[in-house]
Amino acid sequence: MVIGAGNGGLVAAASAADLGGKVIVVEKSGFYTTWAGEIGAFNTKLEHEKYGIHYTDAELQQIANDMCRYASYGNDQRLVELYVKNSGRTMDWCIEQLATKDIDFMVETDMKDTLYTNLPSQHCAFVKGTYTELGPNQLGSQIANPKWIELIEDKGGEVRYNTTALTLVQDETGKVTGVTVLNKDGTYSQLNASKGVVVSTGGFSGNPDMMDVLGVVDHQYAANTMGCGGRVGDGIRMCVNAGAKMDADCAGGIMLFDRGAVALDHHVGKPYGESLTDVFWAGSQPWLKVNTLGERFCNEDGPYDFQCHAITNQPGGFSFQIFDSNYWADVNKFHTTICSRVVAFPGSQNSEVLPNLYPVTNAEDFRKVFMQPALDSGKLKEADTLEDLADQLEMTPEAKEKFLATVERYNEMCEKGVDEDFGKMAKRLTPIKDGPFYGIALSSWILCSITGVNVNTNLQAIRPDGSAIEGLYVVGNDMGGFFRHTYPQFYAGTAHGKTTCFARLATLHAMTGSIYED
Repeated sequence: MVIGAGNGGLVAAASAADLGGKVIVVEKSGFYTTWAGEIGAFNTKLEHEKYGIHYTDAELQQIANDMCRYASYGNDQRLVELYVKNSGRTMDWCIEQLATKDIDFMVETDMKDTLYTNLPSQHCAFVKGTYTELGPNQLGSQIANPKWIELIEDKGGEVRYNTTALTLVQDETGKVTGVTVLNKDGTYSQLNASKGVVVSTGGFSGNPDMMDVLGVVDHQYAANTMGCGGRVGDGIRMCVNAGAKMDADCAGGIMLFDRGAVALDHHVGKPYGESLTDVFWAGSQPWLKVNTLGERFCNEDGPYDFQCHAITNQPGGFSFQIFDSNYWADVNKFHTTICSRVVAFPGSQNSEVLPNLYPVTNAEDFRKVFMQPALDSGKLKEADTLEDLADQLEMTPEAKEKFLATVERYNEMCEKGVDEDFGKMAKRLTPIKDGPFYGIALSSWILCSITGVNVNTNLQAIRPDGSAIEGLYVVGNDMGGFFRHTYPQFYAGTAHGKTTCFARLATLHAMTGSIYED
């Protein structure tokens, strides 16, 4: 039994079917879920054979320790080690399976450039997409998940939509033996599972009340939750009701991007926006940021979550991103990568998948794709002078005066090539001097929750005393213990990668009693 037809659930179900199991996937909505494209993995055959990429044992250990340092060691290092050391072989299996459906993978080689770590970058595997003139290109799980369903059904498995899992069934020992469900026709059923139940329902990022109860305060400063609909924590609640333990500390608890576009008449908090008009994708570029007082307050070159956390401490919980007419030269010089990439660079997956559209190859397309929708919505302001820009951003006279002084000071440091105030790297210091000038209010975009049910290294849910709940496996955003407070942004594809890896390992254990194939 698998609960949830998303990235984790479908990999788990396909794995069980491949091992000869009878599989049923129940999904409460009318469609399977797709979201992430990047699948972070270490030492895949594809990396090694095509690009000669190989991580030594010492490098893998460094990376695992760095991920734990990012979590202040409030996570379970055993799970991080499990992912880092097993993601390659599980990705190899995924690639082999999807190859039977004519799905190709590629490797991301245009990686992150940062002052924050000298550890080796993580390369991501991607399901290749193809550019079409008919609309946005599909990529990653948008292409892979329907093929996983085909593989499940080819081997006798079944995916039931509009079927809501309600409670986990347990025997007298506490072992999970099935699920009660509400069927599409309004009837109730009990579905029994001899080998186990895998829970992967997507977390609770669409449930503000649950976030409040668990102390996830960051959502109060968000402007957008696109992609979080339906993620209300039902899988987590079922597991807790069956005796499972949750993370002791859920503060933070959500993955954030620093590109939630804020309307000045409704800043942040509930109700959130839920469309692309509420996201300014170029908001993750390291241009100047100032608060409503006109003051610069951080190094704008930090990862997404660092920026979001700094912004929440500012008046109103948002800040203004400021740039000038040299934006195209700036973003080429910045050369940000993975999810913040807006320019097509050699070796970057987006360059190969979406030529001339996203990311873009010229200034005209940059304005058309990224800026014009924000200008049309009224969130991005355009002005011939900095004074007029400050007025459009509704700064007070005192804040306006401070803002002009801040820009003057910032430009001086850009000319020197040294950020004497916050230490931004030199190549990302670009002055604001040539009109027209641009400004937009930004806060956070919530992608998903990252805390949940505690598991052991077999991916079995555990009780408060550490004992395993036999027959119950938890993966994806329902699983806790891997992250704490925030997401290790410099290791691209980790969320989708650990979901894919652990879905495979959980199913191996359920079907064979071991997480290893042999």
